[in-house]
Amino acid sequence: MKKALHQSLRMALSASMLLAFAAPLTAHAAEKIEVYDSYTSKSSNVQLYSVSQLDGNQFINAVIARQPDGTYAKWPEAFQHFWKYDSGNLQLTGMDDPEQAYVYDTQSQSIVRKSEYTLSPDGSWGVLERSRYERQPAGYIAKFGDQYLRNSATGKVSVYYSTQRYYNARWINQHTLLESGYNEAARQNVISTFDPSTGKRQELLKGTLNNLNLSKGLLQYVKNEPKRLPWIYNLKDGSSRLVKDNRELEALFPAPPSSRQEVNFPKDMVLKDLPAADMPITLAYEYNVNLDGKSVDVPTVFTKGGQEWIPVKPLAAALGWKIEVMNISATGDPSAAYIYKITNGSNHTVLTPVNSFNSASRLYIAPAQIKELEYKSVKVTPYLK
Repeated sequence: MKKALHQSLRMALSASMLLAFAAPLTAHAAEKIEVYDSYTSKSSNVQLYSVSQLDGNQFINAVIARQPDGTYAKWPEAFQHFWKYDSGNLQLTGMDDPEQAYVYDTQSQSIVRKSEYTLSPDGSWGVLERSRYERQPAGYIAKFGDQYLRNSATGKVSVYYSTQRYYNARWINQHTLLESGYNEAARQNVISTFDPSTGKRQELLKGTLNNLNLSKGLLQYVKNEPKRLPWIYNLKDGSSRLVKDNRELEALFPAPPSSRQEVNFPKDMVLKDLPAADMPITLAYEYNVNLDGKSVDVPTVFTKGGQEWIPVKPLAAALGWKIEVMNISATGDPSAAYIYKITNGSNHTVLTPVNSFNSASRLYIAPAQIKELEYKSVKVTPYLK
């Protein structure tokens, strides 16, 4: 089940999201349009291009669509690029903010505000990564990579891994994650597998993953040693061997074909002068939160460290909560990153990094703090697709 609201793009996007270029235009003619990525629908022949053009001393980036009559239209400035997902959908904005992520759904041919998970081959699990910045006790700001996991059967979302170091994961087999990154306990790079159905992680070898060929079940890696010689690991039998030479390396791990496409746009086409296309937006929700019978749809709810986190902003907007930013010195901890007072009528709760969660400037609250606002029942229900 998925509840969605359709509305025009101009109404859906706030002025703060529009990206503007302040540099003045000059009288120089616009140069050739460069294509970074392209998409063509096999069923409807919709053609989209992620492009840029040097116009005077200013780069113009845009997503443009070729109309049925052969003319072109430009998507609004909030959407200036797209990147292809493994699912076939197109990423339009960064995925760090679960309330502000936009995807072009190639099935409905509309823009969807959603969390775009990369599904396992059997469809039973989905993963995505979001970056988060957090002030540390020493005073510096640390960047974390939070790995989110969604159970397709239950709809439940959890942060299964969080690190300040490099980490990469992708699906192999039916629902096994192949992980590569720095292991804090081992104090070196490790390649491992993680099974979300059991929560178990298995180390395959110590080293850094450089490439893989899943059709042959082969990994190309280097050991954690000064020589950094190329090795091959066989996922089927767990054996390793040195690469014979560059010819073998290129044969087993060929470079992927370029997605850049040469397109013959009209020579006099200027991106900034193209007409604007009106695009529908679908708002997709992962969860419904019910507080004493009052129902609110929210973008996501997730658990981290065994604690359930619910976004504050949609609840406050729907239920009339007041959100106040308070003086950090009031916490008695000068290293605290924030302190918010949430008020519901005559009741209030105070949120700090100790009892709340903050990601991409989005504040999350726990059920215990919601009950401090005099709600007796907090019921969280996922929408199942």
